[in-house]
Amino acid sequence: MSRTVRRMWTPIAVLLVALVLATFAGSAAAGESLTGVRYWTAPDHTRIVVDLTGYASCSTRILTDPNRVVVLIESADAGDVPRTTAVDDGIIQRVRVNQLESGAQVVLDLERVFEHNVFSLKPYLGKPHRIVIDVFSDVAPRISDPVIRDEGSVATRVIIIDPGHGGEDPGTLGNGVLVEKEVVLDMGQRVARLLSARPGYDVRMTRNGDYFVSLRKRKQLAQTWSGDIFISIHGNSAPNRRASGTEVFYVSPRGASDQAARELADRENAADLVGGVSPDADNDVLSILVDLKMGSNVQKSNHLATMISSRIVSAGLGRCCVKQAGFVVLKSLSMPSVLVEVGFLSNRHDVDKLKRSEYRQEYAECLVQVIEDYFACYAPPPAMSNDTHIVAIGETLWSIARRYDISVENLREMNGLPEDVTIKIGQVLSVEKS
Repeated sequence: MSRTVRRMWTPIAVLLVALVLATFAGSAAAGESLTGVRYWTAPDHTRIVVDLTGYASCSTRILTDPNRVVVLIESADAGDVPRTTAVDDGIIQRVRVNQLESGAQVVLDLERVFEHNVFSLKPYLGKPHRIVIDVFSDVAPRISDPVIRDEGSVATRVIIIDPGHGGEDPGTLGNGVLVEKEVVLDMGQRVARLLSARPGYDVRMTRNGDYFVSLRKRKQLAQTWSGDIFISIHGNSAPNRRASGTEVFYVSPRGASDQAARELADRENAADLVGGVSPDADNDVLSILVDLKMGSNVQKSNHLATMISSRIVSAGLGRCCVKQAGFVVLKSLSMPSVLVEVGFLSNRHDVDKLKRSEYRQEYAECLVQVIEDYFACYAPPPAMSNDTHIVAIGETLWSIARRYDISVENLREMNGLPEDVTIKIGQVLSVEKS
């Protein structure tokens, strides 16, 4: 009897075991799910971001006729994301998502063949696992154009305006009402428009739309453009909801003014981790040494920060204080540089002010007036011939010699300067190479 029962149940048992194993196998094989597909267009590239519920490996291939970049996210479920997202920005026509047996396929239909980069990002500050696809334009954008200075009697002043964050990195969210990246872009554009309407200014913006620019790229742009001053615009936040007003920072080679400034610098310096920088990028973003020639620029930056603080207070725009901190975006710049936190997005009164267009305009007008006042004190060198240089405020024989790629000894010799001489503002020096 028992032998008969065993014979009867053996096929059933085998079937049940097979079903259980199949269920477990299916669960193990099921990968992560796509939760979103987003894009941003910058002057030199378009970024596609695919959000995931967890880490998933991917592979990439390029196809032609028509031109496509195809990314297979292995064992992933396409989920409920849109199957087609129109882009039409001159680089990418559209993004298509297909569900395959092997995983979710993301297809970028291109206008033509472009260079691209694909990399994964881990979760950070509320951002999920992501796969980032950057497709680079083959047309040089204006953002990289060199600065052409006027040869007239009024020297062109090159002003770099740096609206913080952008694209994948929203910055601080102000009481659920304001987004930092939007506020600072608007204020930066207002400053740029006001300055551009005045003679003698060449205004450059590190970003002029909603796209991400790495800290390293912002610094590179400023150096490429040979700016006379650099103003980075941000929005502040603090655990203490009563904290309010403007804080103006200039770089500190030695450390922050206080704990709050140190924490703020840490948050701003982590922008690359939020916005997404390829692991293949230079890793000097978070470990930059301050250039030895920064002494004079730190003094001028301090003066510029103090002038901004005084103007903000005198204009009745609220309290303002000047601090120092080790912001990456300010380090190693060969120009006076400040970072302006225009208000606390964690304070409802500051949020109410920053929501108003009139307040943003008045604030921008204050910054423009400070820039004018600054150059009344620190005018750039007047137009000079190829073989002479007029000494400006803060310059030394060493900085002048380095500018013209000659030695200090040669500079002294061609101008008959003894070793203990002190050069003066307005003094004309010969810099002609023999």
